[in-house]
Amino acid sequence: MKTRTEKFPPYHGSEWDKKTSDPDNPNFWKYSVANLVFLDYVKKRRTILDIGCGTGGSSLFIAGHGKPELLVGVDIVKSMVHRARKNAVEKGLDKSVCFIVCDGRHLPFKASCFEALMSRGDAFCFLIPIENTINEFRRVLSSGGRVVLEMDNRSNWRPGSAVWTGFRRTPDGKIVYQVEVFDLSRNHTTTSYVLDSEGKLAGEISSDREFAAMGHKKCVYPLKIIEEEATELRRGVSTHWPTVKELRSLFTKSGYRRVKILGDGLLMKLLLGGEETMKDAMKKQPELFFEIEKRLIPFTDPEKAPTFILKAVCPRKNR
Repeated sequence: MKTRTEKFPPYHGSEWDKKTSDPDNPNFWKYSVANLVFLDYVKKRRTILDIGCGTGGSSLFIAGHGKPELLVGVDIVKSMVHRARKNAVEKGLDKSVCFIVCDGRHLPFKASCFEALMSRGDAFCFLIPIENTINEFRRVLSSGGRVVLEMDNRSNWRPGSAVWTGFRRTPDGKIVYQVEVFDLSRNHTTTSYVLDSEGKLAGEISSDREFAAMGHKKCVYPLKIIEEEATELRRGVSTHWPTVKELRSLFTKSGYRRVKILGDGLLMKLLLGGEETMKDAMKKQPELFFEIEKRLIPFTDPEKAPTFILKAVCPRKNR
């Protein structure tokens, strides 16, 4: 059985576009609210950097509503950037927005060249060690430059445990048995056992009703049997999920001012656990619900919220 260590997050441009535009997907709700918060915080900034821009959702929203002179989106996944460029052209924003492939931990920009930096959708958690990333953000920001980040809280994950085990269908059509571990240091890793497509187990899982409908099924299966039918072992990209306290401390120690963390993700939680009547109302008037949650954010405890948003101001620099 061969082993492969994945270098990039397991996301693909067209697939991601569908998720973020689908009202039945939690990401549609949490990202749309984050866009409004981001806009209020950076809309008067002339030059803006979007880290982990994905297919350009936040970049194009801010460019269309905030009218910056230049907005640059960066992502390490080529298919994301390719899709983002197409989206920019379709929206007529390709003159003020550009997208490039690069690692958010090693930015190819001069010092102090951006007035704001934003990152939505957990991209920040891939940029480990995050202490170095925070300093890199500081390097490319001008004095008084603003930072705004959005990420999942992961308060429902217990450090030192397996947070998910079960079968999934991957974007390349493979059936894998995945084990996701959240260690005591709050690092998350995924190990995927790729099943032989002609094997007995792959056939059984393919015919399972829940798996056929959802493309995944959470369950615990004997690892010995999995290893006998696996043809490949894939080790996923590691991520780090800081607590509110840790995140605030890291930015403060790096010299950032006015560090503030806000609770978010209430609509996402409502979609996952709400009644059908409420879900239908949300889908009929999404913009109304986006605005309602934005107004509730200042009153939401970030320690208990499904996601949180960090705001901070870059320290003054010597000229």
